Amino acid sequence: MDNGTNTGFGSSRRRLLAAVGATSATLAGCTDFLSEDENGDDGGNGDDEGNGDDSNGGNGDDSDDGGDGGGETLWPAIDDGELLADFEEEPSRRSGELSMSSDEARRGSQAAVVEDEDGEEAGLTVYFSDGIDLTEHDVSFAVKPESANRIVVEFVAPGRGSRLTTVRTVPGEFTGWFRLDCGYEHKPGDEPDLSNVTAINILATNDGRPIKMAVDDLRKVESVDNGKAILLFHGGYESQYEIAADMLEERGWAAAVPLPPEAIGEGGRMDATQLQELQDRGWDICSNPSTTTALSDSPQDRQRTVLENSKNMLEEQGFEDGARHLLVPGDRMSEETYEVVRDVHETAFLFGSCPSTMPPTERHMIPHIWGPALHDGVRRHINLVDQYNQLTVLRMQRIVDTDDPEDGEMSLDDFEHLLNHLEHRGLDVITPSDLVDESYERETDDDVDDERPEGTILEAGRSYEFEGDGSTAETVELDEGVVVASFSHDGDDEFVVELDGDVLATTAGQTTGESILPVDGGSYQLEIAGDGEWLVDLSQPEIHGEDLEELPVERSGNGSSFVGPLWAPDDVSLSLTHDGDGEFVVTGYGADGSYEQLVDQTGSFDSPRSYAAAGTVWIDIEADGNWTLEAEDA
Repeated sequence: MDNGTNTGFGSSRRRLLAAVGATSATLAGCTDFLSEDENGDDGGNGDDEGNGDDSNGGNGDDSDDGGDGGGETLWPAIDDGELLADFEEEPSRRSGELSMSSDEARRGSQAAVVEDEDGEEAGLTVYFSDGIDLTEHDVSFAVKPESANRIVVEFVAPGRGSRLTTVRTVPGEFTGWFRLDCGYEHKPGDEPDLSNVTAINILATNDGRPIKMAVDDLRKVESVDNGKAILLFHGGYESQYEIAADMLEERGWAAAVPLPPEAIGEGGRMDATQLQELQDRGWDICSNPSTTTALSDSPQDRQRTVLENSKNMLEEQGFEDGARHLLVPGDRMSEETYEVVRDVHETAFLFGSCPSTMPPTERHMIPHIWGPALHDGVRRHINLVDQYNQLTVLRMQRIVDTDDPEDGEMSLDDFEHLLNHLEHRGLDVITPSDLVDESYERETDDDVDDERPEGTILEAGRSYEFEGDGSTAETVELDEGVVVASFSHDGDDEFVVELDGDVLATTAGQTTGESILPVDGGSYQLEIAGDGEWLVDLSQPEIHGEDLEELPVERSGNGSSFVGPLWAPDDVSLSLTHDGDGEFVVTGYGADGSYEQLVDQTGSFDSPRSYAAAGTVWIDIEADGNWTLEAEDA
C-alpha cells in the first residue's frame, strides 16, 4: 500500500464498472512469510495444523487474568483485556535467532528478542494447544523494532491455509518501544476461523539489513460491534470544502482536516471561516506542522517547540478539539519524537500500510493508508475492517473533477466510489475526537427486515435485440429493475459493450457470455464495439421470491456470466478462482441498486472475498478463462 508520497496514483477510471482494464494484484505491502512447514524450525511442539502446547509462551486458553508475571509493568505493556503470552517462558523460534532478555522486559521478568544478522527474516511463534477465540477480540502487543522496518503478524486459524495477516510499516529511524495493534490487512488463503486460532507468528524484516526486534505482552482486548473509518483530508485544500464536505454531509458524516496553522487561507487552502463551518458540522481541525527538515532529525526540544506551537495556534483560532490530534509530518517518527508526541497530543497518525484495532490500544502511532489507492488495496482493507470490526484511517488531499488526476489528487469519480463503498459496507465514519471521547458507538437498528421476500420482487421490463459488426451506438428505454445482456462475438480482437459507461462485456476473440446490471428507469446509451459480427440481446426479467436460491451455492464457467438471484440477507463468504490471462472482475449487485466490486485483477486468481450482501443479490463475473465460485454465509 502506497503512502501517497510517490507518483504512482496519477491515473483514474472513467467509471467504476468501466475500470476493468486496470489491475489490483499488488498486495498492500503483504508478503507470504510462512514456509511450507507451518511448525517452527526448532521442533517447536506444533502439529500440522499449527497447534502446540503451552510450553512456548502461549497460555493455550482464555483463563488468564492478565497478571503481570511477577515484575514491573512498563508502557507499552497494558493491563486491559486478557494476556495471551507474557514471555516468561520461551516461545518457538520461527526464523533467525531467538533469545530472552531481562533488560527488555515490559511485563514480568523478560521479553523475547529475535535477530538475524543476514537481514533475511527474524520471527517467533506462540502456539495455543486448545486454540483461542478471537471472534470478538483484537490482538496487540508491545514491540521494539530496534532494527526493523516491517513487522508481519500471522494468525493461523486453524491451519496454514486459513490465516489472517497484519503487515505494519515502521519508520526507518524508529528504534524504541510502541504498541502494535493488529489490524487485518490480508487473507492469503481460505476463510479463517477466528474461533480457533492455534498460533500467532510475529516476524520482522529490514530490507536486507540486520534485524533485531523485541516482543512482550501479547494480549487480546474486546473489539467493537461495527467497523469504523476515519477520513483525513490532509492540507485543508479548498476542494475538500467545496466538493468533499457536502458529499459527507449528505451521509451524516464528519472528517478531519490536518494542516499547518500558518497555511490557513493561503495557496488554495480553506480560510478560517470555512474551517470553522466544518468544525460546526462536527469536523476536527488537526495539527500537521510544516517543517523545513524532518521533525525527527531535529533535537528533541526543537521537536517539542514545533508541536506545541502548532497546537497552540490552532487553539487560539478556536480549534481546541481538533488540536488534540496530530498527522505526523512526513510520516517521520523517532523514539524521541514519539515521546514528545505522547506528551503534546492525544492521538497521532502516520503511514502504516494496514488497518488498526478498534479501539486502538496505541493512540500515538495509529496507521493510515493512502485513500486514492482505491484499486490497489483500499477496498480490501475496508472489507476486512467491516468483516472484523476494526478501524481504517484513509488520508486524502485534493479532490478533483477530472478523469486524469495528478500526483496527490483523487478524482471525483473515485472519491464518490470510496464513499459509496464505505456506506455499502456499513462502516461508521468517525473523527479522531470521537475516538478519544469514546463517542463512536452506533445506534442499533432493530427494524432490519431479513425475511425472505415473497411474490414479485422486480417487474418485467423491456427487451431488445441488436446484431451487426464493427461499432455502433443505440438509445434504449429501460424500466427500473435489472437488465441482462446476452452476447456473442465472432471477431479476433476486443469486444466491448457499455450501457451509459457501465461495462456489460469486455472481452476479446470469439466468445459468448452474459452479464447483469441494476438500472433505473429512463433512456440509456448502448455502445457496442467489435471487429467482427456480433449479437447483443437485452432483457429485463421479472424476479419472484420463489426464484431466489439459498446459500451455499457453487458455480463454475468460462468467460462472462452471473450467478443469481440469490437470497443473502447478511454477509457472504466467497471463494473464487480464475485461470485466464486477462481481466477477472467480480461485482455483487443488489435488487435495491447497491453494488460492491469484489475483485478487479488481471490473470490467475485464487483467494477468498467477503461480500456485504443485503437481500436479493446477483454476482456478476467478467472473465477470459475458467472460473469457479463458492458462496456461503459468512
